[in-house]
Amino acid sequence: MTTGRDALTVLDCTFRDGGYYNDWDFPPDLVGEYLSAVTTAGIDAVEIGFRFTPKERFYGAFAYSTDAMLATLPLPAGVTLGVMCNAKDLLVYPGGGEAAVEALFAPAGDSPLELVRVAAHFAEAPKLGPALARLKAKGYAVGLNLMQAGGKTAEELGRLAQTASGWGCVDVLYFGDSLGSMDPPMIAATIAALRRGWAGPVGVHTHNNMGLGLANSLAAIAAGATWIDGTITGMGRGAGNTRMEFLLLELARKGLARVRPEALFRLVCERFEPMQARYGWGPNLFYYLAGLYGIHPTYVQQMSADGRYEAPDILAVIEALRRSGGASFSGDSLRNAVAASYREPAGAWSAAGWADGRPLLAVAAGPGAARHREALLAYIRRADPVVVALNHVPTLPPEAVTAYAACHPTRLLSNAPLYRRLGRPVILPARGAPAGVVEALAGVEVLDYGMAVAEGRFEVGATGCTVPAPLVAAYVLALAAAAGARKVLLAGFDGYGANDPRNQEMAEVIALFRKAAPGLPLAAVTPSAHRLAQSSIYLPEP
Repeated sequence: MTTGRDALTVLDCTFRDGGYYNDWDFPPDLVGEYLSAVTTAGIDAVEIGFRFTPKERFYGAFAYSTDAMLATLPLPAGVTLGVMCNAKDLLVYPGGGEAAVEALFAPAGDSPLELVRVAAHFAEAPKLGPALARLKAKGYAVGLNLMQAGGKTAEELGRLAQTASGWGCVDVLYFGDSLGSMDPPMIAATIAALRRGWAGPVGVHTHNNMGLGLANSLAAIAAGATWIDGTITGMGRGAGNTRMEFLLLELARKGLARVRPEALFRLVCERFEPMQARYGWGPNLFYYLAGLYGIHPTYVQQMSADGRYEAPDILAVIEALRRSGGASFSGDSLRNAVAASYREPAGAWSAAGWADGRPLLAVAAGPGAARHREALLAYIRRADPVVVALNHVPTLPPEAVTAYAACHPTRLLSNAPLYRRLGRPVILPARGAPAGVVEALAGVEVLDYGMAVAEGRFEVGATGCTVPAPLVAAYVLALAAAAGARKVLLAGFDGYGANDPRNQEMAEVIALFRKAAPGLPLAAVTPSAHRLAQSSIYLPEP
């Protein structure tokens, strides 16, 4: 294995980083194809997966990458095989990092592995000396990967580099652009800062949030880095990483390494691009914004995979995390960020008496509303209900709508020109809206009915409400109760697929609404999969 400062080492970590999308559960036939292709391509090292400590959920084989499992694989000759450990797993292990290494790793002579990289946050790294020394004593090449290096000062970088150098057991000092927020000058400056305390090989792991993964990798080589990694099609957490096939093409074109990128092309086209279409890694607007604002990509990855979050929700959460800070991911922070955009339960307008005992027909954009459009319009002419359209419902002409209701800040901004053309009032939580929303609605009659979000709560007031989720449906149900509607009829609330989490979210909203307004009848008058009373828009009095 080459660890000299002047020799370029290309490491592929597809199965390790890509496992964030499929729980490290790669099919056996793909494993064989992958190992064969990366070997033929001339890649020097393969980080085959993680070596986690036991977790209380299912993860596939490459989350643990045990020696016994690795021994069953068609491991290529001449390619360095490695795994990654998380510093947190080592440091919280009973007995500490040295005990964790003893439990997780056999002597290198008894293992298929040659390389272990340990990924550490800057606060964790200084505590790792004993664990890394134990790994080295067992015969492994040792890499230390400093995560979230973007934004660190030269003093911080140099100090940690000097600490790692003093241990005498680290073979390669890596840094990661974990938030995808770095650019080539920042990459070069980071390497220069590390050189204040480190004379050995430097490596870089780039993320592609802002489309700079490849440029940053090449900038790192120009600045003296000799370890460069990537993944097939960029497969990796969030927006993913430098695409290995692109990296090899550039290394070959520039004469920086003897590699054969064409060996990966079939694997890219036939195996990984279909997976990419399924899982959705790669740069997009959300990841670009996350990189720009220093937000951990897992926020975007989790929201993108969760059917409850539409584009306006994701943008609103990114904006909230921009203000509150989102460099570290946690589920609590995500929930708090969702609620942060909605914190004003009192607005400037009172809905009391607005419906005045009339039925309130709430119309959403589900296909049922379009399919039964003529019946809805006939009912509106016949019964004269208060008609509230959720966001924008093109099924209904504006003259049939009493008011539009919206609560997503980004959707309000994008729909503002439309609302100006429609010429109807818009009900929204104006006091809680970001700057620019009300200005964008200049000339529109804005009815400021407040909204706050708090898990498990549904409270109705004359000037605003508290609801369990930032759903315009919940907002309109609260409005109906506050406005004194005689009953609430829902059209276009078709529901979602059987396993879609939005069904459960809506079920919770309906259940809490019934407790908050037990005497207010609620029924769907077009087909709906939601758990609520069903009626029909074709009845004389639905």
